[in-house]
Amino acid sequence: MDRAEKNRLSREVRMQTEALKRIARWKGYALCLSAAGAAVFYGGVRGSALHPLLIVLGIGAAVAGLVGAMVFNLGLKNGRRNVRAILNALEEGCTEHEMEIDLPGC
Repeated sequence: MDRAEKNRLSREVRMQTEALKRIARWKGYALCLSAAGAAVFYGGVRGSALHPLLIVLGIGAAVAGLVGAMVFNLGLKNGRRNVRAILNALEEGCTEHEMEIDLPGC
């Protein structure tokens, strides 16, 4: 592996790490949406009168937040695995082509 390819892979690791930070932030936003949905649902059920609109909105927000958080979590898991693979390739001196065809030792 030549110096230019090492620099390119290092830059790729930095960019993916920044992207993982943004995804983690969005996962937090999705969990906040879910908590807000639970609070709206609770307000619709325990208010002075039963408010079906609040109940539906609360359930919708809670479900959307949870599904979003699960998708973002999957992206984080796969992204971290990808960064680990690139770092291992940098340590072992494998080229990108060798990583794609999954040669032994790379």
